[in-house]
Amino acid sequence: METIIKDVSGDGCRSAFLIMGDEPVLYDTGMAYGAAKTIENIKRELDGAPLMHVLLSHSHYDHVAGLPFLREEWPGLTSYGSAYAKKILEKPSARKTMRELSDAAAKGAGLPAAPEYDEAGLDVDVVVGDGDELVLGSHRILIYETPGHTRCSLSYLVDRDLLFASETVGVFTDETYMPCYLVGYQMSVDSVRKLKKAPAKRIFITHRGILPETDLPAVWDYLERELLATKDEIIEIIKTIPTKEAQMTAMLERYHSGVPEKAQPDFAFLLNAAATLDVVRRECMEGIG
Repeated sequence: METIIKDVSGDGCRSAFLIMGDEPVLYDTGMAYGAAKTIENIKRELDGAPLMHVLLSHSHYDHVAGLPFLREEWPGLTSYGSAYAKKILEKPSARKTMRELSDAAAKGAGLPAAPEYDEAGLDVDVVVGDGDELVLGSHRILIYETPGHTRCSLSYLVDRDLLFASETVGVFTDETYMPCYLVGYQMSVDSVRKLKKAPAKRIFITHRGILPETDLPAVWDYLERELLATKDEIIEIIKTIPTKEAQMTAMLERYHSGVPEKAQPDFAFLLNAAATLDVVRRECMEGIG
């Protein structure tokens, strides 16, 4: 039986999806500025039933900043994430950055700032890791650690049907692929190869949804090729553009053109671009700054 999901995102980044069933499970929470709309969307789908579970793919603001608002609406909500995500989300410096990025996203959406929230609501309640299985109502959910985008990135195989692939595999549309290896290029390649072996029937890609493709090996081959291709492109950027500031501008133009501010502010992308450039210099080049 196919797993049914509903896009309940309340913001422009499409990172809150409800897995339907006798105990519905939310995959990621979206951003703080869209939390009220996300809650409205969830309540419409649940028709009075409580939301009990949320799976966190990683610790970035556009995936977890809605969590404190969800807890206000459903105090019994349990969040699941990696040990590293738990550590990060408890750090004052990470929480400060999350507020700054949440405000930037809100302003990109035409709002003065993100709404206030209780930072304690960001906590991971239950730590899960590679090979663990969650049984949430009738859902059986297998966990894969897939670092590369972050060290805390997790992917989830739901009911041996739908694989929620973490942002480590990249984000893409019909027109372009955005590399997302912020902490490790080879980590990302290894994660793609790991997920390729998962017994999934369908693939969910972050910020996009379920892929319509049925040729799953071809999808994984495409993702691995794009990892290699973007690595080579970034090496060329570093080799041909002399300053880090100009390199980041080139990254913005190549991989972020056309992305609306309400989905990901340029400010947030540039933080990621700086990390990606550092990863490529460290792992893939020698003697080039």
